[in-house]
Amino acid sequence: MARYALIDGTNLLYRAYHAIQGLHTSTGLPTHAVYGLLTMVLRVLREQKPEGTAVVFDAPGPTHRHEMFAAYKANREETPDDLKVQIPYALRAIRALGLPILQVPGVEADDVIGTLARQLEAKGHEVLIVTGDKDFCQLVSPRVRLLDTMRNRTTGPDEVRERFGVGPDHVVDVLCLAGDPVDNLPGVPGIGIKTAARLVETYGSLEGVLDHADEVPGKRGAALRKHRDVVRANRDLVTIRTDVPLDLGPESLRPQPADRPALAAVLRELEFHRLLRELGLDAEAAPGAGAGVAGVPDAWVGVVAEERGTWAVADARQGAVFAPADLPPDWGDRLADPGVPVVGHGLKEARVALLWAGADLRGIELDAEVAAYLLNPGRRAYSVEDLARGRGVRAEVPGHPAPRAAAVRELAAVLRAELDRAGLLGLYQEIENPLIPVLADMEFRGIRVDAERLERLGREYAQRLERLEEAIFEAAGERFNPNSPKQLSRILFEKLKLPVVKKTATGFSTDASVLEELSVLHPLPRLLLEHRSLAKLKSSFIDVLPGLVNPRTGRIHARFHQTVTATGRLSSSNPNLQNVPVRGEEGRRIREAFVAEPGYRLVSADYSQVELRILAHLSGDPALREIFRTGRDVHTETASRLFGVPADRVEPRMRREAKTVNFGILYGMSPFGLARQLGIRQEAARRMIEAYFAQFPGVRAYLDGLIQKARECGYTETLFGRRRPIPEIRSKNRAQREFGERLAVNTPIQGTAADLIKRAMVRAVSALRSAGLDAHLVLQVHDELLVEVAAGQVERCKELVRQAMEGAAELDVPLVVDVGDGANWYEAH
Repeated sequence: MARYALIDGTNLLYRAYHAIQGLHTSTGLPTHAVYGLLTMVLRVLREQKPEGTAVVFDAPGPTHRHEMFAAYKANREETPDDLKVQIPYALRAIRALGLPILQVPGVEADDVIGTLARQLEAKGHEVLIVTGDKDFCQLVSPRVRLLDTMRNRTTGPDEVRERFGVGPDHVVDVLCLAGDPVDNLPGVPGIGIKTAARLVETYGSLEGVLDHADEVPGKRGAALRKHRDVVRANRDLVTIRTDVPLDLGPESLRPQPADRPALAAVLRELEFHRLLRELGLDAEAAPGAGAGVAGVPDAWVGVVAEERGTWAVADARQGAVFAPADLPPDWGDRLADPGVPVVGHGLKEARVALLWAGADLRGIELDAEVAAYLLNPGRRAYSVEDLARGRGVRAEVPGHPAPRAAAVRELAAVLRAELDRAGLLGLYQEIENPLIPVLADMEFRGIRVDAERLERLGREYAQRLERLEEAIFEAAGERFNPNSPKQLSRILFEKLKLPVVKKTATGFSTDASVLEELSVLHPLPRLLLEHRSLAKLKSSFIDVLPGLVNPRTGRIHARFHQTVTATGRLSSSNPNLQNVPVRGEEGRRIREAFVAEPGYRLVSADYSQVELRILAHLSGDPALREIFRTGRDVHTETASRLFGVPADRVEPRMRREAKTVNFGILYGMSPFGLARQLGIRQEAARRMIEAYFAQFPGVRAYLDGLIQKARECGYTETLFGRRRPIPEIRSKNRAQREFGERLAVNTPIQGTAADLIKRAMVRAVSALRSAGLDAHLVLQVHDELLVEVAAGQVERCKELVRQAMEGAAELDVPLVVDVGDGANWYEAH
């Protein structure tokens, strides 16, 4: 007996469309539905290992059900445009996987699947129908089961009875009585699934129910008698056909070998880089890849242009001309000469590699990777091959690296012209390009950590976690795995009978927001939150940081990423410094482990409320600007206006709530979101937001204008001209559209703050260097810069960094920077 998987492609595609949001290519092509479909299909192939598979889609045009009942599925919206454009890609990808695709004109996918299921069952095979459509429950048998990949749920005869109250043989009877609003099929008023099941169980069948309709009492009986004809008409509409003429045998469902080049091509076009890696298609997507050269990053391609011609330092995968440590003196001199222009790809990594080898890379003119990021900040990767494709540049040059380097030089010229046409060349030259060597220097310099302190802290955390676990077990009344959502859900909602706050596709949510809400009702959720927080800090930082210390330098050399976030913010890895807690006891103890070298101090410079100051500048709201111009506390002033009390009578609770409103406005927070954060009713949250806009009407006008502009042009931009495409704002899907509106509100503010800190970094490094100080920028986290400086130069360093940050832009409100110093990061901050 073999196992066959019949995949309801139409159902999975629609479910993925509604379940996943915000996924699109750098050019704005929506990809969420096809991505969800592919991941579900691949999961079925990986976990179920079927001997045969078919992916079945509805064919365009009406079916026999439309001919029988004109209103069939009439209440369903027309296929959204942003789903229509994905269907051809879905079909291409499925075919490239080697799977048969079935579409029969005039026949629904349900009927094709039903026919195949019965044919395969009759031959003794096991059948999995992969779908979320409840109508297929009528086909379930000991050899035919349903698989819902989204809910990870398998449905056999027992599960059908549990769901419908009847066995598979009577599912059609129940559906005929109850109707189906999804397909616009009218049922009997007052009769739902449970009542229909009781009637069918009582009278044996649908016909039995109709024959004994006079015995059914009350309004339901009258409605049943009135709608006899409707119920009988439903039978042909609800019943899945199993007799569609199909010239298919089990052999025709056996998958063929995947067309790897075709599959790689469509996945790359959709920018599904993770799937490319998982399927081992990187080589197909990037031909010519070979062994790397020690010490040279794979992404490194550099070209130096001179009057006498060109020469290369080329992609390591192709075999470099010279590794950094082996550069001839004349090459090393040229690379270090700021007067020799360098264009390339991944030049930050190139400079770091050269610095480790005792060389340097200056005179950077254009980095193709960074330029492409500025043009399309939504991409997941910016490989040479990706960027060359569609630009008339051939990047797949096997063999000697010089031709490939020349291709990158050509690509850089094309991207420079694109930046110029898009009005982004100035942004690239003023912010992004000067930042490349700054980031390289930060990575190379690194920062010292006190490994012994972290090891002691790790042992202490382990003991605290053990004590917390015991407290958790005592509060729960039994021992269980607190990290298992299933076990935790049972404890919270079945044993302790706490109210269900939020549901997920697989059950009841136990995420942090749920535990916060439940913590006022029982001590267990608070203990769980504390346990999660400590465990995350221990696993993410305390246990990890000592292992990241470079034995050669005794320092951690985090990587800073310039081409990751769509807003322009920098990100970091190894470790992810953005996740180091800023406040609280736990954050203090981790930051204390980041220390200065002997004879040095750490200087921390942090923008004060920079995003709210940017909002005041961009919105032009007179009241908000006046608060900042006069140096008053914005949260206290907002609370005074919201609660109608003088500023000197604002209570701490009022200020906290006003602070939540201030930052919630920046992120497009809805009344629902504000209500959850403040623990108040949604109507009260709505009144609070309206009160805010009444006090600061310029802010409302500005935010409304951002949304309208994004709808018109499809993107939003920062004060400095950085653009972010927002295709979601034009979506017919309400959830995606609202997501796009939040992006339109937040991105100009957050993106301007990102531009500001980048400008500040470049200015600060230049100022410190010009002053001849022994001072080095070592970290950038959120709105903060951390500088390591010789102990005798601290005050001068603080003055220069403050000036650099406060002068990074001329706004209509002052930029304020808090500066401190100390032996470790916490003391400095």
